[in-house]
Amino acid sequence: MDSAGALILGLLGAGHCLGMCGGFAAALTYALKPTDGAAKTRLLLAYNAGRISSYALAGALMAWLYIPGLEGAWPIARTIAGLLLIAAGFYLADIWRGIVKIERIGQWLWRYLQPLGQRLLPVATLPKAWLLGMLWGWLPCGLVYSMLALAATQASPWQGAAVMFAFGLGTVPAVLAGGLAFEKVRQWLSRRAVKWGLGLAFVLYGIWTLAAAWYHVLAHGDHGAHAAHQHGAHQHEVQQHEPQHHESHQHESHQQPNGHAASSQATSSDHSEHHHHHH
Repeated sequence: MDSAGALILGLLGAGHCLGMCGGFAAALTYALKPTDGAAKTRLLLAYNAGRISSYALAGALMAWLYIPGLEGAWPIARTIAGLLLIAAGFYLADIWRGIVKIERIGQWLWRYLQPLGQRLLPVATLPKAWLLGMLWGWLPCGLVYSMLALAATQASPWQGAAVMFAFGLGTVPAVLAGGLAFEKVRQWLSRRAVKWGLGLAFVLYGIWTLAAAWYHVLAHGDHGAHAAHQHGAHQHEVQQHEPQHHESHQHESHQQPNGHAASSQATSSDHSEHHHHHH
């Protein structure tokens, strides 16, 4: 479910992706001749493949880091993901830009990666474009971080990678469009109604994520109480049954010596009889 949601959110995050990566994608192909459309597209696809690879890697890493955590931490992680998605929606709708603050988290890593990316320019080969995309995937981005929080709540690293892969795939059309027809797409996405529509989708998905987390908590809590009640009832039943069993066992063991005594008595009687007869 989260992978499908991530794909849709990737498509709807178009405006933001265009602003963050679209301009760069346009610059990436700027050195090529305008007539060479096929070469431009190939380079952009390789760049996007690299970017998606780094998203999937980050998603797997987040899910792997979270797995050692206890089951009880899942609703908290899911709540953080929901709140970040809502914040991303407000950002896309241009209502509140608070999510930009968390982009500082990745700034320290980006300081080391950005110079490596600059060395790969100008890009003329597919491996270079892919490698540049891999580096650019670590560009500090609030939208990506909100999706990584969702990836962290997945059951395995593979599922975490799948969520981020789907999200990355969803962002490809915007980044491709940015590389090939940057200005026209930017004008369309800057419309207020479009911004609000895209932002609303993120807010709704964030609310759904929160609701799912707390529904799980409440349902799980009830289930736990029910299980505890059943366990208590079972123990009570066992306790009631045990004295009866113990009593019957005592009765049997009490009878056993009597039987043994009777048997000994009979043997003794037979023996004395045999002795008398002999005389």
